[in-house]
Amino acid sequence: MFDKTRILNLSKRLMDGSTTSDAFYDELTQTLVEEMGCTRASLWIYPDALLRDAIECVRLYDRTDRQWAAGTVLHEADFGPYFEAMRSDNLIVASDARAHAVTACFNEIYFDPLGIRSLLDVGINISGQPWGLFCCENTTDVLEWTPAHVEYLRQVGTLLGFALKKAQTAGAHA
Repeated sequence: MFDKTRILNLSKRLMDGSTTSDAFYDELTQTLVEEMGCTRASLWIYPDALLRDAIECVRLYDRTDRQWAAGTVLHEADFGPYFEAMRSDNLIVASDARAHAVTACFNEIYFDPLGIRSLLDVGINISGQPWGLFCCENTTDVLEWTPAHVEYLRQVGTLLGFALKKAQTAGAHA
């Protein structure tokens, strides 16, 4: 169902230093939107991987306006149920995100203004340690996330973990 070839090639380019981290993040998020069939895809990091009480957006791609964004920071103090779920499960599958117990905390501040209907978040580990997460969102309608969606994002997260570790070891700025 999903083609990992683009992600594999992109990861190789990051590991061998033939792409910059910014170009890597741009292509990664755009590829996720295309592969997942969603409206928005983003990559977030934990500024403090031990506490995991905040996430910072490294890159977000929105296919609606074909634009990238970065820099948004979300804090546990504002979205407690979400952070608790990510710490315990490293996964949130919220096809109807506005009605989901863990993600409804985003309704007023995040989902309503952006028109977000569905959310799928999968944690990323590097060398077994929490690093960040992928977030896929759909704004046009409710998108029923399947086990194949979840597995694809998990596999991409594993590839990304290897690529970032190797790039960091090689001295690249990922």
